[in-house]
Amino acid sequence: MYKMSPLMFLLIFIANIHTILTAPPSLTSYDDKVNALLSKMTDEEKAGQMTQITINLILKDASKPWDQIEVDPAKLATAIQDYKVGSILNVAETGAYSLAKWHDIIEKVQDEAQRSRLQIPILYGIDSIHGANYIRDSVLFPQATGLAATFNTTLAHELGRIVAHQTRAAGITWNFHPQVDIGRQKLWPRLWETFGEDVKLVKDMGRAYTEGMQGDDLTSRESVAACLKHYVGYGLPLTGRDRTPAWIDERHMLEYFLPPFEESIRAGAVSVMINSGEVNGIPGHANYHLLTEVLKEKYQFHGFTVSDWEDIKRLHTREQTAATEKEAVRQAVMAGVDMSMVPFDFSFYNLTLECVKDGSIPRSRLDDAVRRILRVKYALGLFDGRNGWPDSSALATFNKPEYDETNLQAAREGITLLKNSGDILPLQNSAITTTNKVIVTGPTSNVLTSLNGGWSYTWQGNDESIYPQNLRSKTILESLRTRLGATRIEYYNSSSFDQLFDISDLLNAAPSASYIVVCLGEQAYTETPGNINDLTLDDAQLRLVEQIRNRTQIPIITVLVQGRPRIIRRIVDLSSAIIMMYLPGMEGGRALADILLGDYNPSGRLPITYPKYNHHLSTYDFKLAENRVGNFIDVEFEFGHGLSYTTFDYSNFNVAPTIEWNDQLTITLDVRNSGTRQGAHTVLLYVSDLYRTVTPPNKELKGYKKLSLEAGQQTQIQFTLRRDDLSFIGIDLTRQTEPGIFTVTVGSFATNFTLAAGQTPTNSVSAFMQVNHSYWIYFIHIFAFVMVKLI
Repeated sequence: MYKMSPLMFLLIFIANIHTILTAPPSLTSYDDKVNALLSKMTDEEKAGQMTQITINLILKDASKPWDQIEVDPAKLATAIQDYKVGSILNVAETGAYSLAKWHDIIEKVQDEAQRSRLQIPILYGIDSIHGANYIRDSVLFPQATGLAATFNTTLAHELGRIVAHQTRAAGITWNFHPQVDIGRQKLWPRLWETFGEDVKLVKDMGRAYTEGMQGDDLTSRESVAACLKHYVGYGLPLTGRDRTPAWIDERHMLEYFLPPFEESIRAGAVSVMINSGEVNGIPGHANYHLLTEVLKEKYQFHGFTVSDWEDIKRLHTREQTAATEKEAVRQAVMAGVDMSMVPFDFSFYNLTLECVKDGSIPRSRLDDAVRRILRVKYALGLFDGRNGWPDSSALATFNKPEYDETNLQAAREGITLLKNSGDILPLQNSAITTTNKVIVTGPTSNVLTSLNGGWSYTWQGNDESIYPQNLRSKTILESLRTRLGATRIEYYNSSSFDQLFDISDLLNAAPSASYIVVCLGEQAYTETPGNINDLTLDDAQLRLVEQIRNRTQIPIITVLVQGRPRIIRRIVDLSSAIIMMYLPGMEGGRALADILLGDYNPSGRLPITYPKYNHHLSTYDFKLAENRVGNFIDVEFEFGHGLSYTTFDYSNFNVAPTIEWNDQLTITLDVRNSGTRQGAHTVLLYVSDLYRTVTPPNKELKGYKKLSLEAGQQTQIQFTLRRDDLSFIGIDLTRQTEPGIFTVTVGSFATNFTLAAGQTPTNSVSAFMQVNHSYWIYFIHIFAFVMVKLI
């Protein structure tokens, strides 16, 4: 056995003291309290803790407008006193509530919980996925794919922190976010909820967002519990349709889909929501291997799992692995589901008790599920005084001016310039007059719903009327009017998303315009209502651009406001410039105006590969055989593509020829802003394994750095590669690295290096450093004891 010297221990301790002191306590550190409470609970109280219902079941009339919503005391008492419910979620279908309304709801819920026998607080959950989007007057940030386009994990951390503040201000302590299931199916209607198609980018963004939301202290009123979604493989349905089967072999699951979950679990995420679909014929909610053997045992996850909406019932009604609803409950709980988002009745409670009584669910499994839920409730401080109740002072501190500025910055950094022929952008202000106006048209030009997408005030986010009137000036059209003045903007309502209107007036005006801004894309959607049959953008929108180009050679700036990379092959050559906005949030219109007029230099890069053809939906890390021997890869815009109003040159690219087995490889290069404008730029580093026992991808992203340089400024940047960065999941389904030749590529530079053969030490300091935080707490006590003795 490896023995560590006291000196080595001291050095490691000092080097990690900051991490040790700021890391939140491990969930298992609450087990004494949890087990004491668990010993007092009846089977009924345990089944109740595992039951989650939607808010509709405790409201007088869920169909009333948001400001008339009222909690029904009798229904609430039934839920908590009779069925011992431990968790509630959501808003009613009429949409988001004010902060004051949320305070009233949460106070009533927690007051009722206090009247229960054991006074166990309620864990309230919500989908704050791009801001606290179910709280009125909250900041609505870019959706996840747009945030990923920033390649800025510091920004992701800050957004997570603000979302936590505004969500907890309502008294809500649990957020169903981030989505760390990797997005590699372009048709999937939840693609925009992901951080894109690359493993490293999704890992980094998910960790940063999780740490931003949970902070260093989950009991803080600035923190909420994260819930990783949707474990796992939800994002690769074979047909592209929501909640339909995926076929992902074990090796690909370990290589691509599981690592982002593992990363955020290591970062401390305390809950996980389960994949609604199925993988290889096994529904996510009945997959013992993934839920128990991988998540809970291999990853040592001590938090709890929660089903998605009604998905345990659907083991019976949809997947048909269970002949009855009772069997569905048994399958799910025994697979590893700890809490059921039932959500419209108390059937799970009743059926769980039946299973416990007949022995098909052992009490040991019941206790395990409840223990996991209670750990999180203790970690959130819900048992501490009034910490589970809303703080009335939050009404005054809910919004801060800097939040809107952060939102604007996130939208600016994410927007990606895909094409800019002849440097047509930025627009020349002097060319825009009251006689040569900017024409603005297209279905996404004057709506807020498309800028924000789903989960915005309502589930689908497609109700324009629910947006407050004071936000009407935030559309693309109104943002441009604000910047240029109404007399220099001409607006034509030319089409819906799928229907072209009479555009004769638009065509007649087009030849005298200075520029024509055509805003295309998608209406708001999410989940199954967002299913499509064709990734090609609606024909009416493509014809709009074609007909304008047939009438005039005035520059067309095509703006894409969409959650998926819709195919636009027909109009790429017709557009002088193309801008991808993703779903940029409430400041998207202002951010676009800043970019169009040159007040902000675009720096976004595609976190997804933009396809050219319907049946050629490649990812950037395609296999070599896909581009050889008669096969070819032909996409519209590559992963990582993104233009700027300035230029960046790379030089002095230095890579050592060999990396020793247990050493590291340092890569340096100089980056210079060789243009005339300040600009931000992300340097992407790719590695290619030339030969290995499992066919290698053509390249994989292994590093990126975002920097901001003034015109003419130059700086040196450095990347570090270790053996683990060159690893892969082998034939035997273990992570391994093979010595050999690799190519490292940055921009147009590429060079080979060799990984020398060697042997991994069975015991190492690096392995010691990866112990669980609970062990660190143990070591801290030992260290303190030793120091006291020495003194």
